[in-house]
Amino acid sequence: MESGMFSKSFSSETIRWHDGDTTKPNPFFILVVNNIALERPLGSNVFVDDFAAGDPASRKQFTDCVEYIGENLFGRVPGQMEKVLSASPFVAKIRFWSMYVYGLVSNGATALAGEDGVAGSTIVSPRRFAVPAFLSYIGVNPDIVFIVSRSPTHMRASAFGTTDDDNQGGITAYYDGRAFVHRYYHLIPGMAAINVQKAPSDNAMTPAHEFGHAFSSYTNGFVTDLYVDGDVQFNRKVGRPVPDAFTNYNGANYASDKARDSLGYPANWTSYHSELADPASPALMDNFWYAKGGPLNSRHDRLTRNYLVDRILAKVSR
Repeated sequence: MESGMFSKSFSSETIRWHDGDTTKPNPFFILVVNNIALERPLGSNVFVDDFAAGDPASRKQFTDCVEYIGENLFGRVPGQMEKVLSASPFVAKIRFWSMYVYGLVSNGATALAGEDGVAGSTIVSPRRFAVPAFLSYIGVNPDIVFIVSRSPTHMRASAFGTTDDDNQGGITAYYDGRAFVHRYYHLIPGMAAINVQKAPSDNAMTPAHEFGHAFSSYTNGFVTDLYVDGDVQFNRKVGRPVPDAFTNYNGANYASDKARDSLGYPANWTSYHSELADPASPALMDNFWYAKGGPLNSRHDRLTRNYLVDRILAKVSR
């Protein structure tokens, strides 16, 4: 990154929605930040203003989105069934802040997200290599960061998982008899890019879904999308016929989801999922829009939920 890209001072508005464990200098920390510049498209090195202005209307639009992200993550949206954070005995230890940053030039250093250039795609994606330097510049080191964009064309959210610091400690877990570690610290935070959208209903369970990706780990269990066929990941396996048993995690057995609720497995798929918390609705990492009674009824499958709960324990224990 060229020198001087952060040479200008900045202004910011920080809202401390939940301070978390104030007895520690680095509690488990979820941050929402505005995307100052947008790379259009990704890889083009062309940057345009996104949430760059510091006017009250822009800040309010951002804050309204942050409020929904927080309500969704903490399970407080009316009718929402999945409450993985709020149901944790450690919910009071979780820090949740937002920062609206302005006064900086729109360039490669302040572009935290970009528009997918693949024809027909409407995905806005984090610029993973740019985010850590920007966070360091504004003086924060969250475990998870949500990047809010207002791209007029790219409405679909996306996320990258966490790169754990595997040289630091953690809490050991077992998956199919193999050990891995829920690490206390990260090298690169998990991150998600999400569009500000026009109404909370447009986001539905999107923040909670993207958190499932971002909070998982590339070296200690990655939680993947279940609405596409694919390779083996923590919450997805491959094989036919679908076996009765999916895995043993930390001494508990988890059955396979043989039916994929009302959606069914397409005939050409080879992957399969773990048992559902609610057999009538897709898992939250699946196509939650088709949940019976609406997307707010979608829940994590039992295995993924317990995995996320264990990672919360590791983060608040450091």
